[in-house]
Amino acid sequence: MRYVIVGNSFAGTFAIEAIRSIDRQGEIVLIGDEPERLYSRAMIHEYLAGVVDESKMFLRDRAFHSRLDVTALSGQRAEKLLPESHEIVVDGEKMVYNKLLLAVGGSPFVPPGIEGLDAFKDCVFGFTRMADAAGLSRRAQEARRVVVLGAGLIGMQAAEAFAHLGKQVTVVELANQVLPLATDDLAAEMLQTEMQEEGVQFRTGNSVTALLGENGVLRAVKLRSGEEIEAELFVIAVGVRPNVGWLRDSGLVIDRGIVVDEHLQTNLEDVYAAGDCAQGLELISGSRMVLATIPVASEQGLTAGYNMAGMEAEYRGGIPLNALQFGRLQMVSYGYVREKDGQEVVSLLDEDKRVYKKIVLEDGRITGTLFVRAIDRAGVFRRLIEDKVDVSAFTSKLISDEFGAAALPEEIRREMFEKPQSRIAVRRPEPQEA
Repeated sequence: MRYVIVGNSFAGTFAIEAIRSIDRQGEIVLIGDEPERLYSRAMIHEYLAGVVDESKMFLRDRAFHSRLDVTALSGQRAEKLLPESHEIVVDGEKMVYNKLLLAVGGSPFVPPGIEGLDAFKDCVFGFTRMADAAGLSRRAQEARRVVVLGAGLIGMQAAEAFAHLGKQVTVVELANQVLPLATDDLAAEMLQTEMQEEGVQFRTGNSVTALLGENGVLRAVKLRSGEEIEAELFVIAVGVRPNVGWLRDSGLVIDRGIVVDEHLQTNLEDVYAAGDCAQGLELISGSRMVLATIPVASEQGLTAGYNMAGMEAEYRGGIPLNALQFGRLQMVSYGYVREKDGQEVVSLLDEDKRVYKKIVLEDGRITGTLFVRAIDRAGVFRRLIEDKVDVSAFTSKLISDEFGAAALPEEIRREMFEKPQSRIAVRRPEPQEA
């Protein structure tokens, strides 16, 4: 049995561990287009800021692949999938697979219409890989001013890292607020205020139309409003798109990502997908979507690995989640925090302590939670959302400082915590009669 895994990140690594927990003999080949072993993409802003050194970035030791008998092809790229012959093309060479996992992640989206990107390519960076942070770290030694395009999680983390390095940072965001997908208006305002106190400037409701300079040296960026902002570095952080371009003529069903079922299997025989490229079940809406978070990628990778190795496993689905820290402010959000018509909202704002709590409910069940600073007991809300617990009997207590797992009614607490917390249901095959 040959297992081929394309993508050396969380989904791919957890798949390897799942496979090896069942099959110690099968051949595993891992293809990754980066030279590094598994590292935390969530920490690259801390790496750029110099808060952590390179050795702390890696999540598995150097002997991980050899210990699990994995052939790791680092710095190589998959180019084509040939499902009829069970082959993929890697750097021009065909490779046969028995089971294939596509854990190919995503790449930064570059908005169209920005003049000068090619002319100043040595001054333009993404911010999704360790190599991006390393390149920016070298360039930042000489640069004083940075413009970051995008006020989502990646852009805000990049901005904070540059502020920590003492740079003049301006964040440009098309929406009228920062973190538009993870927060509501009030939380976004609180976060922006916190960042401004650290020296980060913002231009919301705006976009970049051109880069200005001469001889490949960036001098400024021009905004749609006509304003010019001086900068020696330009970071594009407006989101990522799944790396599925090379798969579009393979017969795979691809929507916003690679569509998968509860077993993380695609429409093609023996082909699975997991992580930021996979469009799987989202629990609250019941629809299928790409959820680009580390917990989802890890659980999907485990599920895919189990199924590839012959153990039936079902992924119950995930929810949108964000756990952020910017300066002194910590924020956690689960689900959908912008209420819709017909939904109930319970909230608390303590302006003196800069604490904000918000719970969004529909038909007695929580569909979204948002916590600014008061995050100590936020984890229980993830379970309440994922288990679709009816909280009607104690809605008014949800934002109390004393509310937590111990405050739940006994029957709910017993039901929640006697069940496995994993979103994966694993069923070992029945033994065959002789």
